[in-house]
Amino acid sequence: MVRPSLLLSVCLLVAVPGQVIAKATPSADDRPYIEVSYVSAPRAVADFALERSSYDPAAKRAGAGFGYRSRKEPQATATVFVYPAGRTGQAEAMESGMQALQGELKQAVAAGIYAQLQELGEEPFPLAADVAPGKGTNAIDTAVIQAMAKAEQIRGTRLRLSMQHVSSNQPLYSNAYLFYKQLYYFKLRISADQASMSREAFDALADRAARSLIPAVQVANVGGCAASTMYVDPTGTPEQSVVQLATQMALQKGYNCHGTASDAGVDAGAADTSVVEIRYDAGDWKSQ
Repeated sequence: MVRPSLLLSVCLLVAVPGQVIAKATPSADDRPYIEVSYVSAPRAVADFALERSSYDPAAKRAGAGFGYRSRKEPQATATVFVYPAGRTGQAEAMESGMQALQGELKQAVAAGIYAQLQELGEEPFPLAADVAPGKGTNAIDTAVIQAMAKAEQIRGTRLRLSMQHVSSNQPLYSNAYLFYKQLYYFKLRISADQASMSREAFDALADRAARSLIPAVQVANVGGCAASTMYVDPTGTPEQSVVQLATQMALQKGYNCHGTASDAGVDAGAADTSVVEIRYDAGDWKSQ
């Protein structure tokens, strides 16, 4: 027998517009998965002020960049790079993303931009302290809450670095942070001359920059990704189906996909935000 709370959960899940529950692979949607992405970066976040933004339509896979500087610690420069990743799991995204990041560093050394590159440590970097998910009134409600909390987690990676900047002949502290959210990679690179502060002060500034800037920069996607299809195991119990649906709902919400720019609430003319519009060709994005 299905409990009333379970029935209510199922009703809430299937009532979301644009989403369909299915047990078989659907036919491909004629609408491109993503037609346009709007990358929004605030001009001020805490003590960090936006100094520049960059985007080259001829190199759209490189995404957009936003350069910030702290009013309290102006000797350090921080840049948030936002570039497409595709639909994948957090673990898979971080593994391939970090491999690419380390490859970029090696290329910079080979190109003579940096010398004496040292990797001082790579570790997980949560944006906020872990908070235990709440509990429901019964076992299935608790399972749904925990499944959604797990699906919504954004767990980044921090790579601490030391290097010599060749053109200025200055030794640098540098940190790189990588995250996956809203179908994109969010990478923060921050550096400062070693003579300007201690390593401890730099790491504290860099961590604060990541925790301030990464949540503030957002990507809103418009396209066929807004019409998601939910899948359940036809051999599973009703309780298992609800957990599966709850997980997929949380993941879909995290993609930040909308049918139109209006639905996404994009305001390209907002005075307090820099918005980069990335338009894609029909074959650039796939739903898988």
